[in-house]
Amino acid sequence: MNNNLTISVVIPTTDRIDFLTRAVSSVLNQELQAFELVVVIDGKSSDSVSYLREIKKNSKVIVKYFETNNKVGGSEARNIGVKMSSGDLVALMDDDDEWFKTKLKSQYDLIIKNNINSDRPFLCFTSLLTYNSIEDKKLKKLPNTNYSDFGKFRLIDYLFETDGLKNIGFIQSSTILVPRWLIKKTPFTKGLPKHQDWDWLLKIDKEYNLSIIQVESVQIIYHSDVPKKTRVGYQSKWSATKNFYIKWSDSFSENGRYSFILNYLVLGLSQLDSIDKKERMRLCLKLLNGLPKCVMISPYSLKTMIYIIKDMM
Repeated sequence: MNNNLTISVVIPTTDRIDFLTRAVSSVLNQELQAFELVVVIDGKSSDSVSYLREIKKNSKVIVKYFETNNKVGGSEARNIGVKMSSGDLVALMDDDDEWFKTKLKSQYDLIIKNNINSDRPFLCFTSLLTYNSIEDKKLKKLPNTNYSDFGKFRLIDYLFETDGLKNIGFIQSSTILVPRWLIKKTPFTKGLPKHQDWDWLLKIDKEYNLSIIQVESVQIIYHSDVPKKTRVGYQSKWSATKNFYIKWSDSFSENGRYSFILNYLVLGLSQLDSIDKKERMRLCLKLLNGLPKCVMISPYSLKTMIYIIKDMM
């Protein structure tokens, strides 16, 4: 086991300097300093360039940045950042999130503890805190169930199965640390408008005999203070969700399939304001009618119905 692994942090960003400043500050404040920071600006941002130029002058961490000029999307911006990086490991970070100062050290220590070499395909992620909105900042911890307690090994089961009223697993971009070679060999799918991290996670889990370890203590804040209209995770791109489901439908467990339909397809339709409420309700009921009776009367289904009614009001 090599105990001197270097870490590159890769952040895709756009023209939103306030969020980028918060993210970068939390990277530079790490107890275990990264070897380098790579920021890829999707498009152009003179404010971001000026800020990163100043950081580069004064930081002990190697700072690299690149403007794509034309928009390429988050997936391709990450891929570009990985190609620019040179560390043994890559820590992904979204520009609107924030790390605790122990984030990288806790992951590094766990990798050492498990005697995992960087030439092995592995994924190390952490727990996080999040909140619903700027108006409702009550913090909640995710995932609801730690990976080691789940009892199954496939990421598609962990990410999408439910238990009672709760989703089981949760892995978000800013929690991830992996070998650099793994992302270079299996990059993010270019052009996806949504579910970029899900798609990539399922790809690497399918392609490799992946070792998965989790820092169960909270190490990041998954912020929700970005306007919903501009945040990919909140955008109502229902067709992208449907296409994701079609692509991976053969891999879902029965529980995961029904949970995905309820949690993302049905709820996504209920929030799709490009069609009128009556048509939305008809389409939601059509999806629900395709589910077995035992699923329809489950606690999670009833919870979904409550949310649909709220969305329609």
